[in-house]
Amino acid sequence: MIVAGDGGRRQLRRALELHGASVVSARSISDASEVLDAAEALAGVIVAPSLPDGSGADLRAALAERYRDVQVVELSGDDAATVAALGLARDAGLDPDLVAARMVSDRVSALAAEWIELCRWDPMLPPEVELPLAEDLLVVVGLALADPQPLGWGPDPDVERVAERFAEAVGSLDVAIGALVCLRAVLTRALAAAVPADRLSEVLARSNMIIDRAMQVVAAETADRLEREALIDPLTGLLNRRALERDARREVGRAARYGHDFSLIVIDLDGLKKVNDTDGHLAGDISLRLLATCLLQSLRAADSAYRIGGDEFVILLPEMESAGTPAVAERIMAAGAPPFSWGSALYGRDGNDLDALIDTADQRLFETRRQMRKPTREAKRV
Repeated sequence: MIVAGDGGRRQLRRALELHGASVVSARSISDASEVLDAAEALAGVIVAPSLPDGSGADLRAALAERYRDVQVVELSGDDAATVAALGLARDAGLDPDLVAARMVSDRVSALAAEWIELCRWDPMLPPEVELPLAEDLLVVVGLALADPQPLGWGPDPDVERVAERFAEAVGSLDVAIGALVCLRAVLTRALAAAVPADRLSEVLARSNMIIDRAMQVVAAETADRLEREALIDPLTGLLNRRALERDARREVGRAARYGHDFSLIVIDLDGLKKVNDTDGHLAGDISLRLLATCLLQSLRAADSAYRIGGDEFVILLPEMESAGTPAVAERIMAAGAPPFSWGSALYGRDGNDLDALIDTADQRLFETRRQMRKPTREAKRV
């Protein structure tokens, strides 16, 4: 079997091998020609729509003319359809241990429908539960049955990749885990009908291990997502107060251990209440988002920006002394930020914990603001 322009598609290769094909890949027309000249026998050729050195359609036409007894098909996003179009000999060289894997791969749509139906009857799941990527997950589970990962190796790479996407699409951990419990039941029933009795316990152990690994991936991905969400301010997309406390502990530890400096800047967006009262809260939100964007555009890769209150922001500046903070503020202004006031503090000199540093920076911010307003008040007295 030749696959021209496959781009290293691991799933397609495994599906072809599952059906008894020996696969050779070629990434271009010239590579395919060399492989074809050396091939002694061909079961079929799969050609991508476009290749680096020419049109896949032209190559297909030339191959169909040259190899009249060989099936030539176009590479598509549906691996099962591609395999079916080749009309491979279903039992050619197939090891008995692969019966289960091929059964799942050949019945993806039917098993997905059965899985969805079972989930909708499960009292632990919402009655109208949706299973995005149901067929994608069944495809990789079927292929993993043919190539199980040893216990110490972790999940099958394809199962891991699709399970991560499945967890993200479902969103809820309890729904994702419950759906995988239902998938285990569907696979157990289907395998019991397809696998010889003397091999069933072995195949079920393999299937259960694959589902267990998928559950681990789903749980880990969901936990990571929830942790990320817990550290993000939803309005601006900046990190929040909880993230600042976490990161400040890290910087304090580094500073205490290695004697490194770090500074922080506290920023207040000027006039937010007036904007909210005059133009509405949507206008205020726009100002907050604009300031957040300018902060991100103005910082170094090692710096971090946080929104810790309604109009209050903090910038953490590792390896920076206080003398460098005015330049940071100037970059933020130059980026087009709305008017803001700021004050800074240096670890060690101005405090040894986050609260002390923020308090010092706040005092300097308010002092700067008072100094800026003082001439105006004096002018009014004259």
